[in-house]
Amino acid sequence: MSCRINEKDSSLEFIRVKDKQDKFEVELPLNWQKEYISDGFLTGIISSDTSKELEETIIVNINWNNDTVCINSHLDKIIDSLSLTAGLKTKTKKLGRINNYKTCFNYSCGLDSLTSLQLNQFLYILKSDSLNGHILFTARVYGDAVLREQSELIAEIVESIKMK
Repeated sequence: MSCRINEKDSSLEFIRVKDKQDKFEVELPLNWQKEYISDGFLTGIISSDTSKELEETIIVNINWNNDTVCINSHLDKIIDSLSLTAGLKTKTKKLGRINNYKTCFNYSCGLDSLTSLQLNQFLYILKSDSLNGHILFTARVYGDAVLREQSELIAEIVESIKMK
């Protein structure tokens, strides 16, 4: 099982999109398919480049949730446990800040129990100091390696998130 990062260059055109409840906005590649989800406590966007094979694309799931979350080492341990349940092993984790948001980051990889394919998962939880609710951002990359352009694109999308 390998979790290495390779390099490749690309340029994309982005569009700023909002969720259905107007809780957040994010910049996503213009040519990616976007699906909007919404109920009373959750609103989100699922997006990916559906013109590519599963092993060549990034699947992004961005959800705003009204639940209270505390970003601390206890949350970090819960995420590790959930990753293991899904067959993924944590490779990198970090607590910190992205823009004005407290952030918990977890990168894990392993064999996806649903697809039986190698999965690389990037998980971010973003919490504003002044707003209720939080963002749960996951990006999935299938295959043995994550290209540098893929990891940079994921970081760029996360950094573009603005909660309202």
